[in-house]
Amino acid sequence: MRSLSFTSIDSFNPLNPLSPRKAKSLHTPYTNPQQQKTQTKSVTLSTTSKQNQPKCKWPRRSHPPFAPHLTRATTTHHFSKKARDSLKRALSNSWAPSTLSKYSNAIDHFITFCDLEKVPEHLRFPTDEFVLCAFAASGVGTSSHSTICNKISAVKAWHHTHGIKWNGGSRLRLVLNGVKNLTPLSSIRPPRPPINARMLAQLIKGLDLNNALDSAIAACAAIAFWGQCRLGELLASSSSSVLSTNSIPSRRSLRQSKRNTHSYILALPQTKTKKRGEDVILTQQTNNSDPLQLLRNHMLINKLPQRLPLFAYTTPSGPKTLTKRHFITRCNAIWKTHGYPRTTGHSFRIGGTTELLLAGVPPDVVKTLGRWSSDSFLRYWRSPEDIAPQYTQNVPNSRKRKRSLSM
Repeated sequence: MRSLSFTSIDSFNPLNPLSPRKAKSLHTPYTNPQQQKTQTKSVTLSTTSKQNQPKCKWPRRSHPPFAPHLTRATTTHHFSKKARDSLKRALSNSWAPSTLSKYSNAIDHFITFCDLEKVPEHLRFPTDEFVLCAFAASGVGTSSHSTICNKISAVKAWHHTHGIKWNGGSRLRLVLNGVKNLTPLSSIRPPRPPINARMLAQLIKGLDLNNALDSAIAACAAIAFWGQCRLGELLASSSSSVLSTNSIPSRRSLRQSKRNTHSYILALPQTKTKKRGEDVILTQQTNNSDPLQLLRNHMLINKLPQRLPLFAYTTPSGPKTLTKRHFITRCNAIWKTHGYPRTTGHSFRIGGTTELLLAGVPPDVVKTLGRWSSDSFLRYWRSPEDIAPQYTQNVPNSRKRKRSLSM
């Protein structure tokens, strides 16, 4: 009896899930290991005899040798190299690098689970729904609902990438609902507190606006807050990337609005959800956290070439770029003196969103300016008890007016 040989991987990679040394064909579609040698018009499954079969049936961190592209199509047609390369390029840009990293870990957890439970090879990929349900239920009482859903999403993404039928259905949805109901309180993270306008004002007051570093931090804080930006969209993660502006804005990215001289447009090279980037509208404010005034001060103190990152600052040894870690550490040091708990970078974005809603800016305008998707926009609303009265407290009077108008 002949069976397919399996190859090992160390991570979720939509472009190269095969071991280059062992994979013989990038066009070998997956078949149940129980099946005999099968042929199509243009593809023949690669099989190995018992004598040449590897000793290890299923190495840890492994899955069937699937090509990431044209998995189904190659069973009936052999595409040209140009077509395969184009599809490979498209698949390589399907996810952000951070998402791929998370999916890699999730796939590793799934395979480890299958190893521990001794799940037969032909039930792993494509994954039988009962296996999916058991994997999801394995986190009951220990993991949060979102964590388990993310792991299931990674396995689902693997199937879709390789053109394999996804077997998750109503039973899996019931299990996930049960997992949600049994989520322990200890695994539920409390909502991250937003930064409010008062905290931002105290931060600006605590910074030395005549200092090169502090002026850059002040400008960045105001833009992140009023522009509803993620810190990763504005700042580098490492100081070694001082000359790189591939993922963060440079000074050239800022331009004055042609329609309103009191606002500026900051072009982000890329965002978490848009690889081609998006524009942030920066408007004038009447307090000490005015992003335009702080940005002008930063440019005046740190006179650097336009090609450098927007929040680069001068030092005796040369220009340096402001990093996320340095930024948030400085902010927390000042807030600590006022008794505030430690905050994260995302608190600026959700804080700016909440502040605009509290100011009475229509939610759809806030959503558009913040480049929010509908689900996440609602999930990150803060202080609803303060926001709700502005839109709901006069509802009875509105109904009376409508009745009078209809009569």
